[in-house]
Amino acid sequence: MEKTKIITWFIIILIFASCGYHKPEEDKHPDLPLFPNHTNNKISIKQLPFVSSNIKYNEKNFFFYNGDGSITILDRKFNKIKKISEPTRYKEISKDGTLYFMNYNETPELIETYKMSVQNNFKKEKIPNLIIKSRSGGIIRDSLLLIFKGTSLEKDSIKFNKHIDSLTIIELNKQEEYISLKLEQLKENLIAVFPLQYSVSILKYENKEISLYTRYNHTSEFKEILEKTSFNGLKPIWNLEKSPKSFDKVVLGNSFSGNHFVGSFTSYGYNYVELTLNNEITKFKVKNIRNDNGVNIVYENNDTIILRDYNKLYCVTLKK
Repeated sequence: MEKTKIITWFIIILIFASCGYHKPEEDKHPDLPLFPNHTNNKISIKQLPFVSSNIKYNEKNFFFYNGDGSITILDRKFNKIKKISEPTRYKEISKDGTLYFMNYNETPELIETYKMSVQNNFKKEKIPNLIIKSRSGGIIRDSLLLIFKGTSLEKDSIKFNKHIDSLTIIELNKQEEYISLKLEQLKENLIAVFPLQYSVSILKYENKEISLYTRYNHTSEFKEILEKTSFNGLKPIWNLEKSPKSFDKVVLGNSFSGNHFVGSFTSYGYNYVELTLNNEITKFKVKNIRNDNGVNIVYENNDTIILRDYNKLYCVTLKK
């Protein structure tokens, strides 16, 4: 009987271990303050007014996408450089920090596209339009009906209608071939494509940009260069993350998720962190929900450290 109990408990322990369960412990450093509080009063840790899930970056800048559609451009220390508030939701940013956007107009020929960037001191520059559009079947049919209107008996009109329909198909096929040829020609020396709206894209070449409009979504024609543009574009802020110096960890408990048949445990607790800034050292403990770092470093130099605590950002500096 005793042997059976031991085997049963052993099996239970194996099940828990295989599902990610960790034995809970007590706080190992109860006197250590909880982040963003810390131990060194010569160091300041302040929350930044940006949500990290909405931030992308390149080598020189951060780009914060505000909820109202505007974009705030920051330097690598998260100092604000410029807030761009254009009345449109159609925006794209290239890797070099050029912002492309459009002012929507129901008449395609009147759509206006612009660019501005850090490099040109945020000067608003209009991008020339290239409009390639096919006539719709209805327009062709209506044009032909006007020619034949009132010149035949009703029974003959049926013949005319069939003839008109066949002409429409031939004309539309010619238009599609023409558009495909023009789009293929545009691929030569093309560097990047930035879709702004389903029928409008910015085509970037070495020494120019053009704003392409077609009647339909043309992005499939540029699939390869679109994938390359996306891959070489701005990156989300969490790609910058580095692990801080952790001198201890503790598991305080386990949360369970799953259904009646499959589930797993996720441990949570504290990570105990030590930061050094310009020879000053501070320590704190930080909550973690997946037995991870709790906070991560996204920027660091001699006088500034930027920490990411899930979606919150904190700036670490020396007090003046």
